[in-house]
Amino acid sequence: MGNLTKYMIMLGLVLSMFGLNFIIGSAPSAFAQATQGITISAGNSSFVPLTNTDANQVRVNIEYSLEDESLENEMINAVMAVFAPNGTLLKTTSFPSGFTAQSEGVETLRTAFRDKSLTSVSANVTLTDLSKTRSISNVLTVNLELEQTPTVSSLLGTRPSLQNSSK
Repeated sequence: MGNLTKYMIMLGLVLSMFGLNFIIGSAPSAFAQATQGITISAGNSSFVPLTNTDANQVRVNIEYSLEDESLENEMINAVMAVFAPNGTLLKTTSFPSGFTAQSEGVETLRTAFRDKSLTSVSANVTLTDLSKTRSISNVLTVNLELEQTPTVSSLLGTRPSLQNSSK
């Protein structure tokens, strides 16, 4: 019985060490999630030709909700990085002066491209501190296809002829 007791004690110690290792190992990821004070999701977003210039515009509406109440009424910013289908970074944009965080809201990021060969893009968006050095939200990825500008004939569709076919 002495050996059985020793084995049980050893087994208990080994299992305790695995359990402690699991708790310690998962703690940093739990803390990383807690530092993200805002949750964002995609609202209405588009990649469309502009009518007043020879360019296409990426527009991403970001819906946000504060998880960290201390951020309410603080000046924050947002960064949108737009990528080509092959992963090449095309452009990064943000708000020039940031915006004031409310308990929840919607912010719109826009940028335009003169490269008419682009038919699809991906945009990664995150909310940041005002100086844009620290992310304070999850990263949201939005995949967008270039929408076509409707033509007059596509708007009119097939219309019945008003001509009298009988003579």
